Amino acid sequence: MRVVSLSLLCLGVLSACPAAATTPPAEIVIGARLAGCWERVVPNGRTIEQWMPEEAGMLLGMSRSVRDGKVREYEFLRIDRDADGKLRYVAQPSGQAEATFMLKSLSDDTVVFENPRHDFPQRILYRFVDKDTLVGRIEGSVDGKARSADFPYKRCARGN
Repeated sequence: MRVVSLSLLCLGVLSACPAAATTPPAEIVIGARLAGCWERVVPNGRTIEQWMPEEAGMLLGMSRSVRDGKVREYEFLRIDRDADGKLRYVAQPSGQAEATFMLKSLSDDTVVFENPRHDFPQRILYRFVDKDTLVGRIEGSVDGKARSADFPYKRCARGN
């Protein structure tokens, strides 16, 4: 009887205590690394991708690519949850219709969003190399052929 009472007491104490280490929501984990200004310098131009810090479960971003003194591409970006509570990456590139990619995986250094039905890309990845280096990557297939492109970024010298 005494052993059962002690077991029940321990069970009651443990269930009343919150877990010692809880995992924060994915958008907070991603936002902590992604927020800020990122720059990619290319011949005759550069791309700047700017992400606002996560707030109320949403990250907002934008990107602009300039080459030879002209805007070649721009994009509005959002990471938030859909109506079912699933994390998604929503992109609206250069005035096109928006495309949604759902969270596929999240590790210590990489986040992957995927939409197998999208024309190209079908996957968007961000790999955090260190606090000042980020590699964006798009992957997928076009006409049955695998395609990918890497976009290495460094933190902007100013604006962070």
